[in-house]
Amino acid sequence: MQTDKTDILSDVFSTLRLGSQFYFQAELGGRAAVHVPEERRHIRFHLALSGACGLSVGESARIELAQGEMALVPNGAAQILATDLSAQPMALAELIAAGALRSGVLVGGEMPPRAVLVCGFLALDETMPHPLMASLPALIHLRAADLGAEPWVAAALRLIELEANLSGPGAHAILARLVEIILVQATRRLSATNGHGFLRALGDPRLSAALRTVHQDPAHPWRVGDLARAAGMSRTRFAARFAGEVGMPPMDYLTSWRLAKARRLLADTGLGMAEVAERCGYASVPSFSRRFKERFGVGPGAFRRSPGDFTGR
Repeated sequence: MQTDKTDILSDVFSTLRLGSQFYFQAELGGRAAVHVPEERRHIRFHLALSGACGLSVGESARIELAQGEMALVPNGAAQILATDLSAQPMALAELIAAGALRSGVLVGGEMPPRAVLVCGFLALDETMPHPLMASLPALIHLRAADLGAEPWVAAALRLIELEANLSGPGAHAILARLVEIILVQATRRLSATNGHGFLRALGDPRLSAALRTVHQDPAHPWRVGDLARAAGMSRTRFAARFAGEVGMPPMDYLTSWRLAKARRLLADTGLGMAEVAERCGYASVPSFSRRFKERFGVGPGAFRRSPGDFTGR
C-alpha cells in the first residue's frame, strides 16, 4: 500500500535527519556558474523562483531547472549551477569569501538576474548510513508538467517559495519539513517505478511487508523466520532476496535500524538508558551499551552528552 511505503520512508528520513539545514536565495545573472562542492550526507535542494538555469551533477546528470521546478541531489555530490554553461565555474566558498552572500542572498554573474533560486540542504548523520540513500539517483527533477496528478506536491513547492520570500520566524524549520515531505513523495514515486536496491524492496509487496514489520516494532525479538512469514516466503528464499535487494541480511538491517533509533532517542529525548535499551530491543543496558560501542566506537552515555561530536557533521 502507498501509505505503508510512506510510513517506512517517513520513519527513515525522520530518524536519520538531524534537523540541520541552511538555505539562501541565489540570484544568478548572465555568465554565472557556481560550483557547489561535495558534501557527504547532505540532501541538497534547489527551487527555481523565477527564470531558469542549468544544473549538472557529474557528467551524466544535467537538467534545465525552470521556474516552479525543484531539483534534489540526495547524496551530496558536487554540482554546478549555471546560467551560462560556457562560463568558468567559481567555487561557492570563493564567492562567499568575496562578499557575494549578503543578508541571505547570493549574487553571481552579470545583473539583472536570469534566475532566482532558493537553495539549501538537509544534513544526515554520516556515521549512520542507510541503504535507502544508496538507492537514490544522483539527481531528482520535479517538473511542473509531472505534478498534475499530485497537486499537493505543487502546493508544497509553492509554500516553500512563500516561506523563502517571507523569511519570518521559524522559516528554517518550515522549509525543512516541506522539503522532507517532497523528498518522501519523490522517493515513494521512485519505489513504484524504476527504483533499485532499497527502493525496489519498498516496491516489492513481500519485502515491504517484512520491512514494515521491522519498522512498526523494532524492539520485538524478530528472527529471520518471523520476517519470512510476514513476507509470505520460505526462510531461505526470503533471506536471499532481502539481502540481494536491501544490501544486507535481514538481521543486520534490524540491528542497524535499532541502533539508528537509539541514537535518535539519545540525542532528542530525556529517556533513561534502560528505557532506550528496551525500546530498541535490548534486554539490558550492558548488552545495549556493548553493541552501541561496537558499532560507533563510543558508548551511549558519551554520545548522549555530546551527540554533535559523533555525527560527522
